[in-house]
Amino acid sequence: MSQPPPPSAELSKPGAPIGVLVIDDQWAIREGLARLIACAPLTLRYVRTAATSAEALKALHQLQPDVVVLDVDLAGEDGLALIPQFALTSGVLVLTSHGDPTTRARAAQLGAHAFLEKHQPAAELLQAIADICHQKNQRREKSPNGEGTSAPLAMAPSSDAIKPRGA
Repeated sequence: MSQPPPPSAELSKPGAPIGVLVIDDQWAIREGLARLIACAPLTLRYVRTAATSAEALKALHQLQPDVVVLDVDLAGEDGLALIPQFALTSGVLVLTSHGDPTTRARAAQLGAHAFLEKHQPAAELLQAIADICHQKNQRREKSPNGEGTSAPLAMAPSSDAIKPRGA
């Protein structure tokens, strides 16, 4: 029987305890992810779950998670529509079975920090969570007063700045 690989140095680095919110409409996936994350070599404050957009937004305001693991399809609701609200204070990792280029591009445009497909190995999910936290800590350290956790998204050009074709 083969041994599982040792946790990466990045995962096992001590750091500020993190809060993780897992949002998925499927109970088995949601609970499985929460248990996987809870057992990982991460320094955690909590791992909580939500099944709907309404539960997710309530948890956002109550818990202020550091990382949000978000499914694209929440029982017919558009999970990606939540990204701009979460990305203001949390690192957003989109975890989905809808890994097409259009979905991936939309997630990035809305402010997702990472995008993984559900069939990827668990180690990649855990590494992505650690990477998001590391990036968040670096941004916090670079800010003059040590506060703030989000970087502003680039603004789209105004309609006045866009030249019509052939002009």
